Amino acid sequence: MRRLVWTPSSNRSAGLPPISSSRKILCISALAVAALTSLAATPGIASSQPVRVQAKLSQPGRNLILSLRTSRPLPLARLEQLPDAGSTRYACLALQRAGRRGGRRFCLGGGEDARRHVGLELFNAAGKITGEQTLAAEIKRPSSDKLVMALLPSAAGLTPHRYHWQVLTNLGGCGKRPAACEVNMPVRGARSFRLRQVRAIGCTGGSDGLVTNGPRDRRVVALTFDDGPSDYTPEFLDVLREKGVPGTFFEIGQEIAGREATMRRILREGNEIGNHTMHHTEFPGYSSIAPVSDLIESATHFKPCLFRPPGGAVDSAVIAAAAADGLRTITWDVDPADWSNPGSATVYSRIVEAVQPGSIVLMHDGGGDRSGTLAALPRIIDTLRARGYGFATVTGLLGGRMIYKPYG
Repeated sequence: MRRLVWTPSSNRSAGLPPISSSRKILCISALAVAALTSLAATPGIASSQPVRVQAKLSQPGRNLILSLRTSRPLPLARLEQLPDAGSTRYACLALQRAGRRGGRRFCLGGGEDARRHVGLELFNAAGKITGEQTLAAEIKRPSSDKLVMALLPSAAGLTPHRYHWQVLTNLGGCGKRPAACEVNMPVRGARSFRLRQVRAIGCTGGSDGLVTNGPRDRRVVALTFDDGPSDYTPEFLDVLREKGVPGTFFEIGQEIAGREATMRRILREGNEIGNHTMHHTEFPGYSSIAPVSDLIESATHFKPCLFRPPGGAVDSAVIAAAAADGLRTITWDVDPADWSNPGSATVYSRIVEAVQPGSIVLMHDGGGDRSGTLAALPRIIDTLRARGYGFATVTGLLGGRMIYKPYG
Protein backbone atom coordinates (compact mmCIF):
# COMPACT_ATOMS: atom_id res chain seq x y z
CA MET A 1 0.00 0.00 0.00
CA ARG A 2 1.34 3.43 -0.90
CA ARG A 3 2.42 5.31 2.19
CA LEU A 4 1.37 8.86 2.78
CA VAL A 5 3.62 11.62 1.39
CA TRP A 6 3.31 14.92 3.18
CA THR A 7 3.02 18.00 1.00
CA PRO A 8 4.17 21.52 1.88
CA SER A 9 1.61 23.46 3.85
CA SER A 10 0.48 27.01 3.35
CA ASN A 11 0.67 27.22 7.16
CA ARG A 12 4.27 28.46 7.19
CA SER A 13 4.05 29.84 10.72
CA ALA A 14 3.62 26.42 12.26
CA GLY A 15 5.29 24.35 9.54
CA LEU A 16 2.97 21.39 10.09
CA PRO A 17 2.04 19.84 6.76
CA PRO A 18 -1.44 18.44 6.19
CA ILE A 19 -2.07 14.73 5.84
CA SER A 20 -2.62 15.19 2.10
CA SER A 21 -3.45 17.99 -0.30
CA SER A 22 -7.12 17.07 -0.10
CA ARG A 23 -7.17 17.03 3.67
CA LYS A 24 -7.48 19.91 6.01
CA ILE A 25 -5.99 20.37 9.43
CA LEU A 26 -8.12 20.62 12.53
CA CYS A 27 -6.25 22.65 15.12
CA ILE A 28 -8.10 22.95 18.39
CA SER A 29 -6.86 25.15 21.21
CA ALA A 30 -6.92 23.89 24.75
CA LEU A 31 -10.54 23.71 25.85
CA ALA A 32 -11.72 25.58 22.72
CA VAL A 33 -14.93 24.22 21.22
CA ALA A 34 -15.16 23.79 17.44
CA ALA A 35 -18.01 22.69 15.24
CA LEU A 36 -17.16 20.06 12.66
CA THR A 37 -19.82 20.28 10.00
CA SER A 38 -20.89 18.08 7.13
CA LEU A 39 -19.69 14.80 8.67
CA ALA A 40 -21.39 11.86 6.99
CA ALA A 41 -22.64 8.90 8.93
CA THR A 42 -20.23 6.63 10.80
CA PRO A 43 -21.14 4.46 13.76
CA GLY A 44 -22.15 6.77 16.59
CA ILE A 45 -21.83 9.98 14.52
CA ALA A 46 -24.83 11.54 12.81
CA SER A 47 -24.19 13.21 9.43
CA SER A 48 -26.90 15.81 9.94
CA GLN A 49 -25.48 17.28 13.14
CA PRO A 50 -22.18 19.06 13.81
CA VAL A 51 -19.73 17.39 16.18
CA ARG A 52 -18.37 19.66 18.88
CA VAL A 53 -14.77 18.95 19.86
CA GLN A 54 -12.48 20.00 22.69
CA ALA A 55 -8.75 19.28 22.86
CA LYS A 56 -6.19 19.89 25.57
CA LEU A 57 -2.46 19.16 25.62
CA SER A 58 -0.83 19.04 29.05
CA GLN A 59 2.09 17.67 31.04
CA PRO A 60 0.98 17.04 34.62
CA GLY A 61 4.04 14.89 35.35
CA ARG A 62 6.40 12.86 33.19
CA ASN A 63 3.73 12.04 30.62
CA LEU A 64 2.42 14.08 27.74
CA ILE A 65 -1.39 14.01 27.90
CA LEU A 66 -3.81 14.68 25.03
CA SER A 67 -7.47 14.91 26.02
CA LEU A 68 -10.11 14.81 23.30
CA ARG A 69 -13.79 15.36 24.02
CA THR A 70 -16.46 15.13 21.33
CA SER A 71 -20.20 15.57 21.41
CA ARG A 72 -20.45 12.04 19.99
CA PRO A 73 -18.10 9.10 20.63
CA LEU A 74 -15.03 8.64 18.46
CA PRO A 75 -15.04 5.07 17.07
CA LEU A 76 -11.61 4.21 18.49
CA ALA A 77 -11.55 0.66 17.12
CA ARG A 78 -12.21 1.98 13.59
CA LEU A 79 -9.48 4.64 13.59
CA GLU A 80 -6.29 3.82 11.71
CA GLN A 81 -3.13 3.68 13.81
CA LEU A 82 -0.82 4.35 10.84
CA PRO A 83 -2.88 6.29 8.27
CA ASP A 84 -1.85 6.11 4.64
CA ALA A 85 -2.75 8.24 1.63
CA GLY A 86 -6.15 6.59 1.32
CA SER A 87 -7.08 6.72 4.99
CA THR A 88 -10.44 8.22 5.86
CA ARG A 89 -10.61 7.56 9.61
CA TYR A 90 -7.95 8.93 11.92
CA ALA A 91 -7.42 11.13 14.95
CA CYS A 92 -3.83 12.31 15.31
CA LEU A 93 -1.77 14.72 17.34
CA ALA A 94 0.89 16.43 15.20
CA LEU A 95 3.90 17.93 16.98
CA GLN A 96 6.71 19.96 15.49
CA ARG A 97 9.57 21.50 17.40
CA ALA A 98 9.62 25.26 16.99
CA GLY A 99 12.18 26.31 14.41
CA ARG A 100 12.29 22.93 12.67
CA ARG A 101 10.40 21.64 9.66
CA GLY A 102 10.27 17.94 10.48
CA GLY A 103 8.03 16.50 13.14
CA ARG A 104 5.96 13.65 14.54
CA ARG A 105 2.36 12.66 14.65
CA PHE A 106 0.71 10.25 17.08
CA CYS A 107 -2.46 8.53 15.88
CA LEU A 108 -5.12 6.79 17.96
CA GLY A 109 -6.68 3.53 16.86
CA GLY A 110 -5.62 0.03 15.95
CA GLY A 111 -8.38 -2.34 17.02
CA GLU A 112 -7.47 -4.60 19.94
CA ASP A 113 -4.15 -2.79 20.36
CA ALA A 114 -5.77 0.63 20.58
CA ARG A 115 -5.65 0.90 24.38
CA ARG A 116 -1.92 0.20 24.72
CA HIS A 117 -0.25 1.70 21.66
CA VAL A 118 -0.44 4.62 19.27
CA GLY A 119 0.94 4.94 15.78
CA LEU A 120 4.00 7.16 15.41
CA GLU A 121 4.97 8.62 12.02
CA LEU A 122 7.98 10.85 11.40
CA PHE A 123 8.12 13.39 8.61
CA ASN A 124 11.11 15.38 7.40
CA ALA A 125 11.59 18.97 6.27
CA ALA A 126 10.33 18.07 2.80
CA GLY A 127 7.11 16.72 4.29
CA LYS A 128 7.81 13.07 3.48
CA ILE A 129 7.26 10.18 5.87
CA THR A 130 10.68 8.91 6.97
CA GLY A 131 9.68 6.33 9.54
CA GLU A 132 6.78 4.72 11.29
CA GLN A 133 6.25 2.47 14.26
CA THR A 134 3.87 1.76 17.09
CA LEU A 135 4.63 3.31 20.46
CA ALA A 136 3.60 2.22 23.93
CA ALA A 137 0.96 4.54 25.33
CA GLU A 138 -2.05 4.45 27.60
CA ILE A 139 -5.41 5.23 26.06
CA LYS A 140 -8.40 5.65 28.32
CA ARG A 141 -12.04 6.43 27.68
CA PRO A 142 -13.25 8.06 30.92
CA SER A 143 -16.64 8.58 29.33
CA SER A 144 -18.31 7.82 26.02
CA ASP A 145 -17.43 11.26 24.66
CA LYS A 146 -13.83 11.52 25.90
CA LEU A 147 -10.50 9.92 24.99
CA VAL A 148 -7.24 10.50 26.87
CA MET A 149 -3.83 9.57 25.46
CA ALA A 150 -0.78 9.44 27.74
CA LEU A 151 2.71 8.75 26.44
CA LEU A 152 6.26 9.19 27.67
CA PRO A 153 7.94 11.99 25.69
CA SER A 154 11.43 10.49 25.87
CA ALA A 155 10.17 7.21 24.39
CA ALA A 156 8.76 9.21 21.48
CA GLY A 157 12.01 11.10 20.88
CA LEU A 158 10.64 14.37 22.27
CA THR A 159 12.99 16.57 24.25
CA PRO A 160 12.15 19.60 26.40
CA HIS A 161 11.47 22.50 24.04
CA ARG A 162 8.65 24.59 22.59
CA TYR A 163 6.44 22.76 20.09
CA HIS A 164 3.62 23.63 17.71
CA TRP A 165 0.75 21.19 17.93
CA GLN A 166 -2.38 20.39 15.97
CA VAL A 167 -5.08 17.76 16.10
CA LEU A 168 -5.92 16.16 12.77
CA THR A 169 -9.17 14.24 12.38
CA ASN A 170 -11.17 12.46 9.73
CA LEU A 171 -14.03 10.27 10.87
CA GLY A 172 -14.83 8.88 7.42
CA GLY A 173 -18.16 7.81 6.03
CA CYS A 174 -18.38 10.56 3.42
CA GLY A 175 -18.42 8.30 0.38
CA LYS A 176 -17.35 10.17 -2.74
CA ARG A 177 -16.98 13.41 -0.76
CA PRO A 178 -14.10 12.64 1.65
CA ALA A 179 -13.31 16.33 1.99
CA ALA A 180 -16.66 16.77 3.72
CA CYS A 181 -15.20 14.85 6.66
CA GLU A 182 -12.20 17.18 6.95
CA VAL A 183 -11.98 20.63 8.49
CA ASN A 184 -9.10 23.08 8.86
CA MET A 185 -9.58 25.16 11.96
CA PRO A 186 -8.05 27.64 12.33
CA VAL A 187 -7.13 28.22 8.71
CA ARG A 188 -3.64 29.39 9.71
CA GLY A 189 -1.43 28.92 12.72
CA ALA A 190 -1.09 26.29 15.40
CA ARG A 191 -1.03 26.24 19.16
CA SER A 192 2.22 26.29 21.11
CA PHE A 193 3.19 24.02 23.98
CA ARG A 194 6.36 23.91 26.05
CA LEU A 195 7.51 20.44 27.00
CA ARG A 196 9.30 20.73 30.33
CA GLN A 197 12.07 18.73 31.93
CA VAL A 198 10.65 17.56 35.25
CA ARG A 199 11.88 15.60 38.23
CA ALA A 200 10.11 13.69 40.95
CA ILE A 201 10.10 15.55 44.26
CA GLY A 202 7.70 13.43 46.30
CA CYS A 203 4.69 11.15 46.35
CA THR A 204 1.28 11.00 47.91
CA GLY A 205 0.18 8.40 50.42
CA GLY A 206 2.73 8.81 53.21
CA SER A 207 0.67 8.21 56.34
CA ASP A 208 0.33 6.08 59.42
CA GLY A 209 -0.39 2.45 58.64
CA LEU A 210 0.89 -0.93 57.46
CA VAL A 211 0.30 -2.28 53.94
CA THR A 212 1.18 -5.77 52.70
CA ASN A 213 -0.59 -5.73 49.31
CA GLY A 214 -2.64 -3.59 46.98
CA PRO A 215 -6.23 -3.99 45.77
CA ARG A 216 -7.15 -7.53 44.81
CA ASP A 217 -9.64 -6.49 42.12
CA ARG A 218 -7.03 -5.42 39.53
CA ARG A 219 -4.36 -7.55 37.86
CA VAL A 220 -1.56 -5.17 38.79
CA VAL A 221 1.52 -5.94 40.88
CA ALA A 222 4.45 -3.96 42.31
CA LEU A 223 8.00 -5.24 41.97
CA THR A 224 10.18 -4.03 44.83
CA PHE A 225 13.93 -4.23 45.48
CA ASP A 226 15.66 -3.95 48.85
CA ASP A 227 19.10 -3.22 50.31
CA GLY A 228 20.49 -1.00 47.56
CA PRO A 229 21.72 1.03 45.98
CA SER A 230 24.47 -1.35 44.93
CA ASP A 231 26.69 -2.13 41.98
CA TYR A 232 23.89 -4.40 40.72
CA THR A 233 21.26 -1.65 40.72
CA PRO A 234 22.09 -0.23 37.24
CA GLU A 235 21.65 -3.70 35.74
CA PHE A 236 18.26 -4.08 37.39
CA LEU A 237 17.35 -0.67 35.97
CA ASP A 238 18.44 -1.80 32.51
CA VAL A 239 15.97 -4.70 32.66
CA LEU A 240 13.11 -2.54 33.92
CA ARG A 241 13.74 0.05 31.21
CA GLU A 242 13.93 -2.58 28.47
CA LYS A 243 10.67 -4.16 29.64
CA GLY A 244 8.89 -0.85 30.25
CA VAL A 245 8.15 -1.76 33.87
CA PRO A 246 8.48 0.46 36.97
CA GLY A 247 9.99 -0.74 40.23
CA THR A 248 10.23 0.51 43.80
CA PHE A 249 13.67 0.56 45.43
CA PHE A 250 13.94 0.61 49.23
CA GLU A 251 17.35 2.10 50.00
CA ILE A 252 19.71 1.71 52.97
CA GLY A 253 21.24 5.01 54.05
CA GLN A 254 24.77 3.68 54.49
CA GLU A 255 24.79 2.51 50.84
CA ILE A 256 23.92 5.88 49.30
CA ALA A 257 27.29 7.65 49.32
CA GLY A 258 28.91 7.45 45.88
CA ARG A 259 25.74 6.10 44.22
CA GLU A 260 23.71 9.29 44.04
CA ALA A 261 23.72 9.21 40.22
CA THR A 262 22.16 5.75 40.26
CA MET A 263 19.44 6.99 42.60
CA ARG A 264 18.69 9.91 40.32
CA ARG A 265 18.44 7.46 37.43
CA ILE A 266 15.96 5.36 39.42
CA LEU A 267 13.60 8.32 39.59
CA ARG A 268 14.34 9.68 36.12
CA GLU A 269 13.19 6.41 34.55
CA GLY A 270 9.85 6.39 36.36
CA ASN A 271 10.70 4.21 39.35
CA GLU A 272 10.23 5.02 43.03
CA ILE A 273 12.55 5.19 46.04
CA GLY A 274 11.61 4.21 49.59
CA ASN A 275 13.34 4.33 52.99
CA HIS A 276 14.92 1.12 54.36
CA THR A 277 16.68 2.52 57.50
CA MET A 278 20.23 3.73 57.88
CA HIS A 279 21.95 0.44 58.76
CA HIS A 280 19.33 -2.26 58.07
CA THR A 281 18.27 -2.30 61.70
CA GLU A 282 15.28 -4.42 62.70
CA PHE A 283 12.56 -2.74 64.79
CA PRO A 284 14.10 0.69 64.12
CA GLY A 285 13.23 3.90 65.88
CA TYR A 286 12.76 7.34 64.42
CA SER A 287 16.51 8.07 64.59
CA SER A 288 17.22 5.14 62.25
CA ILE A 289 14.56 6.22 59.75
CA ALA A 290 14.41 10.01 59.43
CA PRO A 291 18.08 10.60 58.45
CA VAL A 292 17.65 8.27 55.45
CA SER A 293 14.79 10.35 54.09
CA ASP A 294 17.05 13.38 54.38
CA LEU A 295 19.87 11.61 52.54
CA ILE A 296 17.53 10.54 49.74
CA GLU A 297 16.18 14.07 49.37
CA SER A 298 19.66 15.57 49.43
CA ALA A 299 20.83 13.20 46.67
CA THR A 300 17.76 13.36 44.43
CA HIS A 301 15.42 16.22 45.54
CA PHE A 302 12.86 13.43 46.16
CA LYS A 303 11.21 13.03 49.56
CA PRO A 304 10.01 9.43 49.96
CA CYS A 305 6.60 8.52 51.32
CA LEU A 306 7.22 4.78 51.84
CA PHE A 307 9.19 2.85 54.48
CA ARG A 308 10.08 -0.83 54.53
CA PRO A 309 11.15 -2.42 57.82
CA PRO A 310 14.21 -4.67 57.43
CA GLY A 311 13.27 -8.31 57.60
CA GLY A 312 9.62 -7.32 57.74
CA ALA A 313 10.04 -6.87 61.50
CA VAL A 314 7.25 -4.50 62.45
CA ASP A 315 5.15 -3.51 65.42
CA SER A 316 3.12 -0.49 66.42
CA ALA A 317 6.22 1.42 67.51
CA VAL A 318 7.90 0.94 64.13
CA ILE A 319 4.76 2.05 62.29
CA ALA A 320 4.51 5.13 64.50
CA ALA A 321 8.20 6.01 63.99
CA ALA A 322 7.79 5.80 60.22
CA ALA A 323 4.58 7.84 60.32
CA ALA A 324 6.37 10.55 62.28
CA ASP A 325 8.64 10.95 59.26
CA GLY A 326 5.68 11.05 56.84
CA LEU A 327 6.12 7.44 55.72
CA ARG A 328 3.68 4.57 55.24
CA THR A 329 5.04 1.16 56.25
CA ILE A 330 5.18 -1.34 53.39
CA THR A 331 5.88 -5.06 53.63
CA TRP A 332 4.96 -7.74 51.03
CA ASP A 333 2.89 -10.80 50.24
CA VAL A 334 5.32 -12.52 47.84
CA ASP A 335 8.80 -13.43 49.10
CA PRO A 336 11.07 -15.72 47.03
CA ALA A 337 13.77 -15.60 49.73
CA ASP A 338 16.23 -14.50 47.06
CA TRP A 339 18.52 -13.13 49.78
CA SER A 340 19.65 -16.76 50.27
CA ASN A 341 20.67 -17.10 46.59
CA PRO A 342 18.54 -20.16 45.78
CA GLY A 343 19.22 -19.75 42.03
CA SER A 344 17.39 -17.89 39.30
CA ALA A 345 15.03 -20.77 38.47
CA THR A 346 13.86 -20.98 42.08
CA VAL A 347 13.44 -17.23 42.37
CA TYR A 348 11.37 -17.26 39.19
CA SER A 349 9.10 -20.15 40.18
CA ARG A 350 8.51 -18.90 43.72
CA ILE A 351 7.36 -15.53 42.43
CA VAL A 352 5.17 -16.53 39.49
CA GLU A 353 3.48 -19.27 41.52
CA ALA A 354 2.63 -16.92 44.39
CA VAL A 355 1.62 -13.70 42.63
CA GLN A 356 -2.01 -12.65 42.68
CA PRO A 357 -3.73 -9.37 41.85
CA GLY A 358 -2.40 -6.58 44.03
CA SER A 359 0.74 -8.43 45.10
CA ILE A 360 3.80 -6.59 46.40
CA VAL A 361 6.79 -8.71 45.40
CA LEU A 362 9.97 -8.62 47.49
CA MET A 363 13.35 -8.94 45.75
CA HIS A 364 16.85 -7.64 46.46
CA ASP A 365 19.22 -5.57 44.34
CA GLY A 366 21.78 -5.14 47.14
CA GLY A 367 23.22 -6.81 50.21
CA GLY A 368 25.16 -9.56 48.42
CA ASP A 369 25.37 -11.51 45.18
CA ARG A 370 22.18 -10.62 43.28
CA SER A 371 23.02 -12.21 39.94
CA GLY A 372 20.36 -14.92 40.40
CA THR A 373 17.58 -12.42 40.98
CA LEU A 374 18.83 -10.30 38.10
CA ALA A 375 18.81 -13.30 35.76
CA ALA A 376 15.28 -14.25 36.80
CA LEU A 377 13.78 -10.77 36.47
CA PRO A 378 13.18 -10.63 32.67
CA ARG A 379 11.40 -13.98 32.67
CA ILE A 380 9.33 -13.01 35.72
CA ILE A 381 8.12 -9.90 33.93
CA ASP A 382 7.40 -11.72 30.67
CA THR A 383 5.44 -14.49 32.40
CA LEU A 384 3.33 -12.16 34.51
CA ARG A 385 2.63 -9.93 31.53
CA ALA A 386 1.57 -12.96 29.47
CA ARG A 387 -0.88 -13.80 32.27
CA GLY A 388 -2.47 -10.37 31.94
CA TYR A 389 -0.69 -8.53 34.75
CA GLY A 390 0.35 -4.91 34.65
CA PHE A 391 2.99 -3.28 36.81
CA ALA A 392 3.09 -0.20 39.03
CA THR A 393 5.22 1.40 41.69
CA VAL A 394 3.98 0.76 45.21
CA THR A 395 2.55 4.27 45.37
CA GLY A 396 0.76 3.71 42.07
CA LEU A 397 -0.52 0.29 43.17
CA LEU A 398 -2.04 1.87 46.27
CA GLY A 399 -3.78 4.61 44.30
CA GLY A 400 -1.29 7.40 44.98
CA ARG A 401 0.81 9.39 42.57
CA MET A 402 4.28 10.75 42.14
CA ILE A 403 4.69 14.50 42.44
CA TYR A 404 6.78 16.19 39.75
CA LYS A 405 8.21 19.68 39.43
CA PRO A 406 9.97 21.37 36.50
CA TYR A 407 13.70 21.91 36.86
CA GLY A 408 14.81 25.39 37.81
